Amino acid sequence: MSLGIAHKDNAFKAIQVKSLSIRREKVCHYMGSQPHSRGTSRCTCPKAVLTIEAAIILPFFVCFMVFILYFFRVLQTQTCVAQALQYAGRKTAAEYSLPADTNDQNDQKAILEEIKESNLTGLLKAKAYFYKQLKKQECPTQYIHRGISGISFLQSDFSENYIELKAIYKMTLPINLFGKIHFRIVQVSKCRKWTGYDPKQDTQSEQDHWLYYTEYGTVYHADRSCTHLDLSIRGVTSAQVSSKRNNSGGKYHKCDKCGNKSSENGMVYITDYGDRYHSSLTCSGLKRIIYMIRKSKATDKRMCSKCGG
Repeated sequence: MSLGIAHKDNAFKAIQVKSLSIRREKVCHYMGSQPHSRGTSRCTCPKAVLTIEAAIILPFFVCFMVFILYFFRVLQTQTCVAQALQYAGRKTAAEYSLPADTNDQNDQKAILEEIKESNLTGLLKAKAYFYKQLKKQECPTQYIHRGISGISFLQSDFSENYIELKAIYKMTLPINLFGKIHFRIVQVSKCRKWTGYDPKQDTQSEQDHWLYYTEYGTVYHADRSCTHLDLSIRGVTSAQVSSKRNNSGGKYHKCDKCGNKSSENGMVYITDYGDRYHSSLTCSGLKRIIYMIRKSKATDKRMCSKCGG
């Protein structure tokens, strides 16, 4: 560009001035490269944001992973304690002994004292077996509050014919974000004392006698020899089964399990009170498992009309 400047002789003198071109990219680069420039360059802002997010999220992520790993440690501890309780209960039950019974009152008092001492001795033995087995399994007791000494057996019961070991302990959370937090765990193992069979221990009142029932039956039976419990299997020919009747007067129908199979030598098998005929003696419909239950605990079935009277 050229500029005209007037002089006193009314003459003009031309002055040449170079043009300046300023680009935006150069200005941004210049401002970002100066340490005293205002603000922050655009390329450094995302890095700062990511750093702040990582500083906030990373501790929570680490805590979450620690709690996940701690959960498996809790399961391992409970498994070890359960196995040690079962081992200690069985060992103590096998070594347990009861004093001989007597009718003398003085002797009975001595027997009661002896039983108390025997129960205390049994508890000490059980604890010794428990600790031994726990160490053998390398149980992570460092997660238990106060370690192995923090497991209490004070609520264990040695009365009557059973040894009930009850282990009560607390486990501590590995991270104390909200202070030390403990949660209580109770595990129980129950074993019968190996003291032999005593008929006096199995005496029940006449009203609480044994009842019998089958796996798929709908009634209880008061008599083990009830005809409904006795299968009384007998064989007949395939031609005769249509004319046969059971003791209740009902017809026999084809078994749902083996009825479609070919019968052996043309024979089928029926029972006196059943309503199915079977092609094979090995059919599960001809098998009957009988269970026993005390009358006081029999609540979900009705009594048999034939023997339950």
